Amino acid sequence: MSSRPVRLLLVIDSLDIGGAERYVVDLAVALCGKGYEVTVACSVDGPLSGLLEEANIPVRPLLRRLVKRRTSMAFAWKLRRLLRAERFDLVHAHVYASSAAAAIATWGTGVPLVITEHTEAPWRTWRARLVSRWVYRRAEHVITVSSAIRRLLIEGYAVPPDRVTFVPNAVVAVPDSPSRFTSAIPAEWREGPVIGRVARLQPEKGIEIFLEAAARVAPLFPKANFLVIGDGPLREELAALAGRLGLEQRVHFLGFRSDARALIEVSDVLVVSSLSEGTPLVILEAMAAGVPIVATTVGGIPDQVRHEKEGLLVAPGDPVALGDAVLKLLPDPTYARRLGEAGRRRAASEFSHATLLQRIEAVYRTALGRPDPVRGPASEEAELRATR
Repeated sequence: MSSRPVRLLLVIDSLDIGGAERYVVDLAVALCGKGYEVTVACSVDGPLSGLLEEANIPVRPLLRRLVKRRTSMAFAWKLRRLLRAERFDLVHAHVYASSAAAAIATWGTGVPLVITEHTEAPWRTWRARLVSRWVYRRAEHVITVSSAIRRLLIEGYAVPPDRVTFVPNAVVAVPDSPSRFTSAIPAEWREGPVIGRVARLQPEKGIEIFLEAAARVAPLFPKANFLVIGDGPLREELAALAGRLGLEQRVHFLGFRSDARALIEVSDVLVVSSLSEGTPLVILEAMAAGVPIVATTVGGIPDQVRHEKEGLLVAPGDPVALGDAVLKLLPDPTYARRLGEAGRRRAASEFSHATLLQRIEAVYRTALGRPDPVRGPASEEAELRATR
């Protein structure tokens, strides 16, 4: 992109376990491998920082407590000090609080700002919507992880279409290793079908819908086991619900697991019961592993999974429909395997991390005003148009 490496600051609320956080870590490592000088700033540290440290990517936690879903002038001020001290060429912010802080921090500095919007954020109050509208105007470019979010920004926030690029999520391929699966789950859980759900245990993930659907499936498959992989504020409440549904021996709350991908790959079905979403990385992980998916038609999920092609889609908030979709797959392993293999092919052809990286680099070049020196301005503009 120039004779010296681009100095890039990625900003995210935290490095806790989550889809947007994983996206940032994978992006940072991949960009570092391509010669960028990458630093990651966050309000607070988290478990994912270890992956960045292994790649020798500096992590800058700026505050003592998490900033989430709010505008923090302290976060913005610390970011501005970091910008002055380390002289970055470009800032790429993710998630509401970090985008707001980065928009304030870069104001008047001449440092271009790119934002990735990971969710439709239905929680936003009218004040938060006003802040978002200002932030989107401040950004040189906005990347969205779903076509639904892109439409929302254009129609609901008046962002010009030529400044919004839809770049589908992708996951980094993991080399096959039989040792990853040997201790993923106890052998007795594999005596029947394994149905997995991976998410933070918070309201918008619809975990209670998953449990109610499990109660519909369990009597017909007495040896089925249901894995809830992830942690969050609703864990005790959801465990109590599982008990009331008579599923205390069938539903296993596993908390955060570093081997979550191995758990997905030993599942017979992956369920995504969310009430709102961006484009879940867990779906792409399941597709890459050839695991059939039952999911709700929210956010960018229909961009990832086509009904009856790579999985089955149902309306959100409907445990009966969710359970019935699982029951359509479990008795018919041939059909389930066909959906899973179709997902594997689509993940490889349409959701590769290399493609995501190329599209994001095209946005960076435009934001920096640095056309590709090999292909020239016309080729650069054609590439950027192709991502919209």
